[in-house]
Amino acid sequence: MAADLPHPRELWERARSAGPERDELAELALAIARAELARRGAASRELADLAQEAVRSTLAYVARGADAPEDLRAFLKYRAWGVLSDHRKRQRSRAVHAPLPSEPSELADPARGPRELAERRQLLAALADCRSRLNAEQRETLELRYGQGLEGDAAAQRLGVHRNTVHVRVHRALLALRECLERKGLAGQEER
Repeated sequence: MAADLPHPRELWERARSAGPERDELAELALAIARAELARRGAASRELADLAQEAVRSTLAYVARGADAPEDLRAFLKYRAWGVLSDHRKRQRSRAVHAPLPSEPSELADPARGPRELAERRQLLAALADCRSRLNAEQRETLELRYGQGLEGDAAAQRLGVHRNTVHVRVHRALLALRECLERKGLAGQEER
């Protein structure tokens, strides 16, 4: 593919039309996105959708009249990485904001079978243990962000730190929780 690739500026300019020239850039973007997403560990079930999202993002960028990048391959890899990064942020946000019952009475759901309830109780116990292993700053930051629902700036003001510090603490705390759950053999259950 590298040998017969036209000059990036030529391909870019031709891609501004709605014809087959645009398809040439789309095919290149798709191939690079698939390879980059796989390299960065995207789940195989999500790979096709994420690659298509990277292609749409690239074509929208071209359609806005942006200048051609100096290194087209690097640009296309960056677009794929950005799509994957955004996808992972959305996943983490959904997982964090999904309410977990904390009381046994909240577990009493007639739609759940006894096995599902037992798994849920096991997950809650493991999560409580993992939370207790976080440092005090991480626990306090998680409580402000997700227990009390404060936005990053409000949590930062309450803690007397920069908002980026809140972001870093939350990121590290969630990573530590995930790793702790994985060590306990409960990886993936927290997203149910």
